[in-house]
Amino acid sequence: MVFSTYQLRFVQLVLILFGVIFILFKLRPSIHKATAPIQQGWSDHHDWDDFDAIRNETLGVQKVFAINLVSRPDKRDNIVLGSSLSNFHVEWIDGVTPDKVDAKSYPYNWNHGHKKAEYAARRAHLNGLQRIVQERLASAIIMEDDTDWDVSIKVQLQSFARAVRALQLQDNHRVPTHSPYGDDWDILWLGHCGVSCKTDMPFYLTPNDPTIPMPHHFLPLWRDPPVFEGHERPDHSRLACTASDAVCSMLYAVSYSGAQRILAALSVNPSGLAEEIDIGAQFDVSVGRMCGNGYLRCFAPYPSITGSFHQAGSRAKSSDINNETGEVEGFSSWGVMYSTMLNIDRILKGERTVHATWGDVDVLDVIPGDITMEKGSIYIPKRKNRN
Repeated sequence: MVFSTYQLRFVQLVLILFGVIFILFKLRPSIHKATAPIQQGWSDHHDWDDFDAIRNETLGVQKVFAINLVSRPDKRDNIVLGSSLSNFHVEWIDGVTPDKVDAKSYPYNWNHGHKKAEYAARRAHLNGLQRIVQERLASAIIMEDDTDWDVSIKVQLQSFARAVRALQLQDNHRVPTHSPYGDDWDILWLGHCGVSCKTDMPFYLTPNDPTIPMPHHFLPLWRDPPVFEGHERPDHSRLACTASDAVCSMLYAVSYSGAQRILAALSVNPSGLAEEIDIGAQFDVSVGRMCGNGYLRCFAPYPSITGSFHQAGSRAKSSDINNETGEVEGFSSWGVMYSTMLNIDRILKGERTVHATWGDVDVLDVIPGDITMEKGSIYIPKRKNRN
């Protein structure tokens, strides 16, 4: 078939027009909805009862960070060795000293009646949150460098994940897809020295937890034990609740959105909450107030899952904020039944059992692999009579 000159020009025009349309289509602006990062290792295909992600090297979140002053390598030794024996990996956030904080960096609503070292500590936590946002981590754990944890930490966290997911399910009836801890939280306050619960909301009790110390061995508490009307917590049951306040930031998990919101409130735009709630305080106090205000959605166990470790020596070794004084003391751990730090020598020797932190417990020596948790139950608080 022979084409005329007119037909050939027509075909050329059609091809040019098609090429222009194709180029414009490829160059069109893209519209993306901003979403939080997806938790690595967790997808829609995971079964509701699958908690194995918590047994990984980051305890079911994307990263584990520890805050440590460069001047305290002894504390870094503790965390590095302890985490290696517990099979999880820690990355470091450098602690901040008052002399490294420019006065211009203080937010306008900071209460200057607090110690400069307390603001420096707050700044170190904010630096950790900044890193979570910068690296777009779906969630992370931040701990302080004097934290101690039970040799069964992964079993404990699996049990807590079951509890906190059940509490979230009460509200939104969604199966978690992004995290083994559920998708609807800002803070999981795993290590604290006192917590308050929203007593008008459901709570979860896990019975016969073998890792709960007797109350006189809890960390020194700055809050009264949570009380739900009509319900008592048996000594060997661990409570999980929606937290309205907590004290001490020894170890907590924070979601990507939670890190964004805390950065916004405490640094970038403190006026956003300053009119509603006093957040010009220490880091833990400010975050606790945001939990109570509803700005953050927070969950916590009671008693605390993690505790605190102190090396032998003068009391001055125990704190980098407060000027402690006193006689030389021995090694000690608070709030943890089978302390990882106090059992390091046994573990390194390959002994089958670990020893309890105190002598007045039901089981003095236990094989770590034998520690198991029962499933718990949701409880609905009684409604107060309005008459």
